[in-house]
Amino acid sequence: TYLIYNQNMRSLVADKLNGCELLVLNRCDKSTDKEAVHKIVRTVSRRADIAFEYRDKHVEYDDIKDPLPFDINAEIIKIEDDDYGIWYYDLMEDTKKYRGKTIEFLGIAAKDSKMAKCEFAIGRHIMTCCVDDIQYAGVVAQGEQAISVKTGEWIRITGKLKLEYNDLYASTGPVLKIINFSKVEAPKNKVVTLS
Repeated sequence: TYLIYNQNMRSLVADKLNGCELLVLNRCDKSTDKEAVHKIVRTVSRRADIAFEYRDKHVEYDDIKDPLPFDINAEIIKIEDDDYGIWYYDLMEDTKKYRGKTIEFLGIAAKDSKMAKCEFAIGRHIMTCCVDDIQYAGVVAQGEQAISVKTGEWIRITGKLKLEYNDLYASTGPVLKIINFSKVEAPKNKVVTLS
């Protein structure tokens, strides 16, 4: 019944998956659509393990590989608009994987009083499952001198990702060292999803 619950009460299903380490689906049989379950879980969490328990009590673990929709080994990792949510959640779950990588994406700027004049936040609004859960998800972008950007401006940015302390995080986190950026028009879809 998992797929039916997800179809009718998506926000409740997604809420349970946010901190989940292991999802066990019981009463499975040959008709269980493992790929559909896998896709739903990976939309919310890339780290949760998935187990299928069959009526005869044997258990199978999900072994479907999750290729990222961008080349993590490219000289410049280009994040397309539709892939921003997937990239952001992968970044938050395995930040060290992106350390020292050059990344390019389109985002919306945000300034905060805690930030130095040479930095701003850059990210996108992400919708996990419904309009009520849209949230801004971004990283700190940092230049070598004062930067003139305003909250709400759309920017195409290229930068090298470092892990360092920043006051906005109040801890160590991803900081995009700006290589170049330009102000651009807002995209057709201003909110991205995780699918």
